[in-house]
Amino acid sequence: MTASARGRPVMFRAGGAREDAAAGPVPGAGPSVLCADISEFQPDIADAAYLAWSQAVVIRALYGDAHDDGAWYGGARRAALHAGGAKFVGIYQYLVAAQSGAAQAQAFRLLAGAIQPGEVFIADFEEGSRALLTAWYNEMLTLYGPGIAPYLWAYTGLEFGQAQGALPVQWLADYTSAEPASPHILWQFTDAYQVPGVGMADCSIFHGGIGDLAALAYQKPEPEPWTFPIPGGLRLVKQTGDGYMLAWSPVTGPAGQQPTGYSACTYGAAGNVVNHQTVTGTSASEYGPGGKGLPAGTYQTNIWADGAPVGPPHATITVTLTR
Repeated sequence: MTASARGRPVMFRAGGAREDAAAGPVPGAGPSVLCADISEFQPDIADAAYLAWSQAVVIRALYGDAHDDGAWYGGARRAALHAGGAKFVGIYQYLVAAQSGAAQAQAFRLLAGAIQPGEVFIADFEEGSRALLTAWYNEMLTLYGPGIAPYLWAYTGLEFGQAQGALPVQWLADYTSAEPASPHILWQFTDAYQVPGVGMADCSIFHGGIGDLAALAYQKPEPEPWTFPIPGGLRLVKQTGDGYMLAWSPVTGPAGQQPTGYSACTYGAAGNVVNHQTVTGTSASEYGPGGKGLPAGTYQTNIWADGAPVGPPHATITVTLTR
């Protein structure tokens, strides 16, 4: 990573850049994922070529609280990477020592908005004191809520991080042949790696598969399970010559969802099903199998609303037919 800002680059493109093969040994053994750090210093990106090489990438959004990265393009690069199949996207902000950590976090929130599936947000901590990083982190928790905590990462160099008491961090830089012992997720092992679709760039390694790395990023939460309430007002409307009619009150889900219909299931005294039907309204006539009449006896009918992902709770009524 580099603190200084250069001139604004030309817009990235979907292809056409020189696709040099990655050079140099990959440190470590076993399954691994390489991940480049891309900013306005690599403006001429061939996204398809890069994503064919790696589905993990880190991009810069902000330098301090006022300089949008020249290759952020209003979020266009972020969107293009997701659309192109990136499974892990780190979005980082270089923290400037002379600026408030909280103010920088606020600027990040205004620029980046909500976190998206497959993303982590990263503080690039290379100058100032640990208090700067702490202020950024605490403000991000205030802005996004405590649920963002697992997806707030920090980047720093090994020596600087040690000096500031900031280790361990999730993303650690140390340009040596031996991987640092300080716990980390990504190890940035060089600032001069030939990356397909990018050119010369910082490069990091993750030990594991892309699925393992993607699992550490934000996941779209599963919808909260819900069900329609129990139909209220279930009542016997009338008894006919060969059955009976029931009615009940309509229901809605917790967010105003409407049921697709109502199911009515009638059981005989032995617990056997004698009638099961779905109706679109809030009444049902209960008869025997095939529409035949019900003999005298006691019957139980359950009514529930259809269409919820969980359920269904039901209302119950017992009816005794006499002849």
